Amino acid sequence: MMKLFSSLFGNAAPSAARHHPNPGPEQPPLEHYLALAIRRSRALTPRGEAVVMDFLREFGQVPGQELDVDQWRARDAAESSLNIRAAELLRAPLSPRRTLSTFTGELHRNALLQKARHDAVVSMREFCEEMSLVLVHTGDACDWCRANDGKRFSVQEDPNELLARHCACAPYASTTFHPVVKAFDA
Repeated sequence: MMKLFSSLFGNAAPSAARHHPNPGPEQPPLEHYLALAIRRSRALTPRGEAVVMDFLREFGQVPGQELDVDQWRARDAAESSLNIRAAELLRAPLSPRRTLSTFTGELHRNALLQKARHDAVVSMREFCEEMSLVLVHTGDACDWCRANDGKRFSVQEDPNELLARHCACAPYASTTFHPVVKAFDA
């Protein structure tokens, strides 16, 4: 946490990425998706990208993971620091209702969704050849997602790249992918 505070308030250079064991060539670690979400947001300055990555490495919660009292206090202090320094970390101000800490939470959820989507499709490859795009019906679906509801795609395609190329849902895709299992002939 001291590294995060020094990168926020000091002139420290962005920290090098922590070494995490690679879960395999087909399943990149969450850190990969965090970096993609941060880079694709285009909202942060280069220094802001490094600070937000440090913040998410330190405090990004995985669903079901509990923080103790000291961790909550440290996270609150770090969020306050982020929000104080937001003007210098962002390329343009966020809307008045969004803070930099809520924006980092959105980036973290986006990364978690992308990793979960990718890992699910990697698992599908073991038992099927196709996946079907399924609309979640949140009411926020873009034209492409509505037009392709039920369409089949090869499980060899990266679902995140497919959605990045075509989907315009905001802030997240309103679709998911389900396996298409062919019925066995008797």
